[in-house]
Amino acid sequence: MTNRFSDCTSLLKDRKVLEILSEFSPEFVGSIPIGVDLPHSDIDIICELRPSILKVLESFSSYPSFQISEKVLGNIPSIICRFRLGSEKVEIVAQSLSPKKQIAYQHMIIEEKILKDKGETFRLSVLEKKKEGKNTEEAFAELLGLKGDPYSSLLEYGERE
Repeated sequence: MTNRFSDCTSLLKDRKVLEILSEFSPEFVGSIPIGVDLPHSDIDIICELRPSILKVLESFSSYPSFQISEKVLGNIPSIICRFRLGSEKVEIVAQSLSPKKQIAYQHMIIEEKILKDKGETFRLSVLEKKKEGKNTEEAFAELLGLKGDPYSSLLEYGERE
């Protein structure tokens, strides 16, 4: 666990973000919880999309840079809410799947296992690839020699392991 993870978790707790989202089973995912984040990395939260979520997401409208949009991510209709908490950017993605079945969660679990198996040198290599402009999945896929779409190839890699 990184200091940034602890800091972000404290920030989310202080501002009651996960508490406000509790009925939607929120999960803090992405690069920060597994320690492959850069200073500009978002706090990524995924949750379950239900009819009442828009009203709940609107409760964050007083925060700077607040916006809500709809987008299809991986063939799944999604609602995305973005805002700032102090210096941190927050992105909440709601999909009609339980969070632990969402691709963001699955990627994080696979990446965490790879990091445990391959160690600190691999983690630092991921960070270097990200500094070069790759996203997390692209960095992992390239370092693992995976071909094709990094999102699906990483899932396939995780199923094999």
